[in-house]
Amino acid sequence: MYNSMTLLMLLLSLASVSLAMSFDGLILDNLKGSEVKFAKIFWDYDVTGRVTPTNQDGSPTESGASRLGYSYLIPSPERAAGLTYIGHAARLRLALERARNGERLRIGALGGSITAGHGVGGMDFSFIRYFMDWLNLALPPNDKSSRPSLLNDTTKHDFLNGAVPGTVSAYTSSCLHNHLIPEPDLVFVEFAINDSPISTWTLDGAVARRPFERLLRKLLRLPSKPAVVLVNMYAVAPASNKYHHTAERDFGELASYYSLPSVSLKAAVLPSGVVRGADEVSPGSIFNGGAMHPGRGGHVVVTELLITLCLEMLRLNGLAGQPDHVSLKDIAEVAARPLPPPLAEGNYESSVDTCYIEDQLQRLVLPPVVGWNWTDEGRGKWGFVSVKKGDQIKLKLSTRLEGKRSVTDSSAHILLQIAYLRSYRGMGTVQVACVEGCKCDTRIIDAFDRRPVSVTSMADIQVSQSPKCLLSVTSMGPSSAASAKGHDGAPHGFKFKLMGLVVGEEPGASTGTFDHVRMVSIDLKKKLHGGKGGK
Repeated sequence: MYNSMTLLMLLLSLASVSLAMSFDGLILDNLKGSEVKFAKIFWDYDVTGRVTPTNQDGSPTESGASRLGYSYLIPSPERAAGLTYIGHAARLRLALERARNGERLRIGALGGSITAGHGVGGMDFSFIRYFMDWLNLALPPNDKSSRPSLLNDTTKHDFLNGAVPGTVSAYTSSCLHNHLIPEPDLVFVEFAINDSPISTWTLDGAVARRPFERLLRKLLRLPSKPAVVLVNMYAVAPASNKYHHTAERDFGELASYYSLPSVSLKAAVLPSGVVRGADEVSPGSIFNGGAMHPGRGGHVVVTELLITLCLEMLRLNGLAGQPDHVSLKDIAEVAARPLPPPLAEGNYESSVDTCYIEDQLQRLVLPPVVGWNWTDEGRGKWGFVSVKKGDQIKLKLSTRLEGKRSVTDSSAHILLQIAYLRSYRGMGTVQVACVEGCKCDTRIIDAFDRRPVSVTSMADIQVSQSPKCLLSVTSMGPSSAASAKGHDGAPHGFKFKLMGLVVGEEPGASTGTFDHVRMVSIDLKKKLHGGKGGK
């Protein structure tokens, strides 16, 4: 027994893991022997040099065929430990079989800064980039693939990394349309570190688990029926130096409930590290990307977990004639099963957009529009701008929660968040009111900020549920705060810029899940759906 010493504190003492808060390149300070050796190997890890032109049984492949041999760096016991849940994996097995037959897949990744490549030197060194390098080499699309390439590269599968640093699953769930490749076949989801470690399934704990389940249900309900794989990362500071202090344990319940394959960095590395089980997963070589993120070694481990998972699914698909073989037809029937009801009571997902930015915001507007101009002001941030008192714009949207709801939930208000520009020069106020179909208290929003900054902010308004809620936004003139005595003299005015609306999905919520709309969401939307936001 280690008394009150946590598992990770022991690992840190063994490995002298760097607790730097940011990425500064390859960190070798205080590492010893094998830690230095493998940290350097991880730093220069090259997937393409490990793919071999062999079948899974070791026999050579024909020219142009799948290349399913792989030279693993991480030992088999650690990789087996990191495959924390597999389930029937029906959708994954079907997607991989399509790839083996030469079809071009569409693959997406959702998550936070780890998936975005923080702590390792950028997205090109993240697990998802390594995985795509493997897939494109091992199971490339062929010339016969009837599916066009979205990204104009016929030699590769289509891929979009929709990760947004500093966000939780609630953000991605609301703005999923902006972060996900159209008609995906496979989606990787990584939020074990970003989401709250607090274990709760109640409405009071909505910030913790309910949005994540809604995100999963939205993905699983997509017409393309994508496979969803949970990627549970681990980092020192967010986990408070504890093995169990992450959202991963609750994610495991959701993985088993929805039969979603799940891989775990901590399960593959930490138990082995305690007993010095394998030099390849020595903690110093894995967690050297700073306190907030694993280093490249962590991404290599997860990459090899995902490759192991995929090759095992392909092996199972190829067991024709074996007693325990399940045919692809039977697998397809399993994949077509309807979703079970939500694990968290009443936690149904929306089937429509709940995040309206750029052209999505335009679609809500009812004519006539008095005085408001659709513009990006030359800065790439599109929105409706008013510069005169009395200008009015009306927007129509649904605020009704979907699914089988209790009477209480069906009658509860929801939270509508209004995204707008706050700045220090020329900013005014607007009045937001519910005009028809729904009820809310009239709200005055002041766009003036005393700080010399221009930022996107959110205003929360509690609104009754309605399939057709009509809102009005009316310019009310200069900010009283800007006119107050003692202000620094910056000119005050009438300007207000409306940039988006986010419809909440929690009945009775009093606080929103957004503090601002990230530019990444806007940039990804443009990349995915084309255009510049304006028409």
